[in-house]
Amino acid sequence: MGKASRRKHQQRLQKSTQQKYGGVKLSDAIDHLCKPYDDDLGFEGFRNLVGLAVTAWNIALATDVDTRVQKMQDALAKALPDDRLYWAQEASNVLSAPDIGHAEPPDSVIMTTILADLVHRKDELYPNDERVIVDFELNHTARGYHLKIKSLIPKRVDN
Repeated sequence: MGKASRRKHQQRLQKSTQQKYGGVKLSDAIDHLCKPYDDDLGFEGFRNLVGLAVTAWNIALATDVDTRVQKMQDALAKALPDDRLYWAQEASNVLSAPDIGHAEPPDSVIMTTILADLVHRKDELYPNDERVIVDFELNHTARGYHLKIKSLIPKRVDN
């Protein structure tokens, strides 16, 4: 198969995949998940947000709560230098602070809150989309940011 034939085959495959999921490109879905948080972020900040959204997307694919919680903890352990015990202490300190309205919450609490909200948004906006994101690439172009997503579509086993 020549290069042009492979490209056409890939385009047909992408088109049929998009039709299966309501015509939504995965990069557009991730961008949509990020919308509430993408104000005034620079390139690195937006890349971090996309990484968090990709993680949330994959966590939301788990059907049981225990697996989701474990995956969320694992993701946060990789993203934050602190250990889980320290996060629990930070969260406890924030919740028990006498004047919670004026205190700036620690990064771990903010990240956990955003990750949980992104998982919820994925469940709400794309409940039947089971594509698994394996990688993403974000580039800065003259017209803004360009996001490419690599994904896998799990095979269904019909009984």
